[in-house]
Amino acid sequence: MRIKIFVTPGMEENCYVIICSETKKAIVIDPGAVMQELYDFIKDEDITVEAIVLTHAHYDHIGGLERLKEETQAPVVCGKDEASVLASPSLNLSPMFGVPPISVTADRLLEDNEEFSFGELKFKTIFTPGHTQGGICLYFEAQSLLISGDSLFAMSIGRTDFPGGDYRTLINSLKTRLMVLPDETVVYPGHGPKTSVAAEKRYNPYV
Repeated sequence: MRIKIFVTPGMEENCYVIICSETKKAIVIDPGAVMQELYDFIKDEDITVEAIVLTHAHYDHIGGLERLKEETQAPVVCGKDEASVLASPSLNLSPMFGVPPISVTADRLLEDNEEFSFGELKFKTIFTPGHTQGGICLYFEAQSLLISGDSLFAMSIGRTDFPGGDYRTLINSLKTRLMVLPDETVVYPGHGPKTSVAAEKRYNPYV
């Protein structure tokens, strides 16, 4: 496995490219902005993008989605309860950023605990509603790696004051779905530096 991180300008959102080293098949997670650097990387590394996977559909995580799909022809994948957010500009908040409203229909909707494979890698979908109504995390059990989106940050959590957010729901998601993962699990969040389940259990004031 290889992980390449692109930090989107302005909003400092982490866009991840996770690559199967053996097959060069990959997924792109949360393309938050149109970034030529990302397209060049995919081309220069001769990567086949199998899917564009969204942890959730807020604008800072989907700002580059339409362009990336055009460049790669890869299907858009999200949790089943997030499809309406992706399709609704008022829920994905794109009008707040002074850009043309974004409305995208997902090509594949994931169920809770569903496995998604690409190349020789696979992740399990973990539903973590609270930041949005249908947010998910991606758990690569074999690699002890979690992509947490905006559900969990290093010593913090996602905000819950946007449409579809709910603080109690998010706290329950974190405690019952993420803090039960093995302590050695490395957590890659939607913003900021990576952390671990062990560190968040010990230092995160919310969990």
